[in-house]
Amino acid sequence: GAVAAFSRLAMNALRRSAGRCCADAAAASAARAAAAHGAERALCAIGAAARRGASASLGDWQPRTSRPRSPSSPSDAFAGVQQRRRFSDGEAPRRKAGKSGTPLERYHDLVEAGEIMRDPNQETVVKLLSDMCQRVSGYVPSSKAVTFESSSSDASGGVGGFFRRLFGKADPQKPVEPPRMMPNGPKGLYVWGGCGSGKTFLMDLFYEAVPVKQKKRIHFHEWMIDVHERLHRMQKKNAMVKDKANTVWTAEAALAQQKELKKDKGAAKNESADDLVVQVANEMLQEAWLLCFDEFQVTHISDAIIMKRLFSVMFERGAVIIATSNRAPEDLYANGLNRPLFLPFIPMLRDFCDVHNIDSSTDYRLITSGEEEDRRVYIHPNGQEEHKLLERKFHWMCKGKTNSGLQVETQGRKIVVPKAAQSSNIAWFKFSDLCDRPLGAADYLALTGAFHTIFVADIPRMTLQEKDQVRRFITMIDAFYERHTKLVCTADEDPVHLFHVSEDEKKTNVADEIFAWDRTVSRLIEMQSVKYLSESVRMIESDQFLGQFELQKLADDDIIDMWRRYDADDSGEIDAGELHVMLEDFSEVVQGHRNVQDEVYTLCMETMDLDKNGKISFDEFARYMKDATKVRAAAQA
Repeated sequence: GAVAAFSRLAMNALRRSAGRCCADAAAASAARAAAAHGAERALCAIGAAARRGASASLGDWQPRTSRPRSPSSPSDAFAGVQQRRRFSDGEAPRRKAGKSGTPLERYHDLVEAGEIMRDPNQETVVKLLSDMCQRVSGYVPSSKAVTFESSSSDASGGVGGFFRRLFGKADPQKPVEPPRMMPNGPKGLYVWGGCGSGKTFLMDLFYEAVPVKQKKRIHFHEWMIDVHERLHRMQKKNAMVKDKANTVWTAEAALAQQKELKKDKGAAKNESADDLVVQVANEMLQEAWLLCFDEFQVTHISDAIIMKRLFSVMFERGAVIIATSNRAPEDLYANGLNRPLFLPFIPMLRDFCDVHNIDSSTDYRLITSGEEEDRRVYIHPNGQEEHKLLERKFHWMCKGKTNSGLQVETQGRKIVVPKAAQSSNIAWFKFSDLCDRPLGAADYLALTGAFHTIFVADIPRMTLQEKDQVRRFITMIDAFYERHTKLVCTADEDPVHLFHVSEDEKKTNVADEIFAWDRTVSRLIEMQSVKYLSESVRMIESDQFLGQFELQKLADDDIIDMWRRYDADDSGEIDAGELHVMLEDFSEVVQGHRNVQDEVYTLCMETMDLDKNGKISFDEFARYMKDATKVRAAAQA
């Protein structure tokens, strides 16, 4: 019974979610503004602010004082970097197929090469994608991309409806519905199904094979962030133009301004030039008309209220959408705030996209999770495969569940967090999010107070031409290092060569960044060390630490992180006191207290200590934590 209690603690820790924060307050504010103004322009104007939400209180995380420890490494299991087989975004194995051929041909090549297993459900989707390649290969978007059909209720109103229309008596109970928009060109494809079924992998096969230049493959929530940023930019631009036009100018400047305003007004008279959504849709369609969306989902009211308008414009201009999602169209934005505003989008999505349920019972993440990644936290050089590796690491640590558009507030400023885990305080940023913007030490320290692990993608090679970015990056690394924040990143170069300064520049330039960079290099190297990573995991609160893991199916890297935390003296063994701390952590997460009965501790030590020497080796620890069958058997004993 005591062993069963411990097993239940391990099995149930996943169900505890910590560090949750959301933008509900901003969503409510957006809804009130929409209701008050009743105009789409008002919705667009508040879109950017609503998406970012009210400042989500993430709390001031304070690191616990770590115990003194010896400088020795915990075990040879942590030494070196082992290049492992790589898989795609936590879903299905993604392999390099031939550079030519349809998605179906590439899929068969991978099966024959033994890189992936043949899956009939995946093969059905690949056939649909191959057909899609043929349909869009010669397609050119035009203004005749759609036709408008009368609604069924208006067209078949019966004899009574006919006479009412004939004599001009409208039925007040049945308002006339607007014409239904139907595609003339190729329909898109919406593939949905459970996590790990290979949707992302298959869409990537399509994206690499389709012979279209104006195409874009992007995570859907990142694309919506871009939409709101463009809306915000255009709103500010329009306001600035109008303010400027009302100021006192020279006669020549005023005349030029008037001509510009008249030109803009006349160019889109039939499209409502004031409609910011139309302007954004047109701008984005100039960049790409074939859009491949990964993880299509709607979680923010600021997205929901503009979805139908945004996509109606894009479909009308001839856009083709390929999307993957974990939800059927009818389940999008389920239980969302003011969902009726979103519902008209669903039938339009079905009109312009064939919907297919992949309906696979296999979760390929579970097959590949133990061998999918290497253990680097500083990944270079940066390329497509390295970026995919970083995404897989983030996806695994977040257990596939993330929030987007959250905010951290410090000194009255708000920092938008593009992606964050739901179960633990883990965040994702691009380098540009953190270093292209005017952030300072207080901002970076606020992030370390909110998140124990921060992913930073696409750190570029920098020179003195990017001195502002270099200075911010140095400040950011100092803040991360001081708070023992775990940094996982991709970079163009190793730390030594990431900031390039010529010998002449060193002699003639006295910029502080040149002298401070040596400290940054030293810290970036140390932040990759076993010692630093071990100290980092020991400083995380127990609920945050255990919230990172699927305890019933721990990967090798998960077990290593757990070992680093509980082998607190780096002796290579977990002794009685360290095991007691581990059990207290489990108890605190599941039971809400740290009181562990002596008999529970005794039986756990006897079960894990196979050689009965009073201490638990790494092999004994890994064997016990990874063998879910043994845990279940112990629970039933």
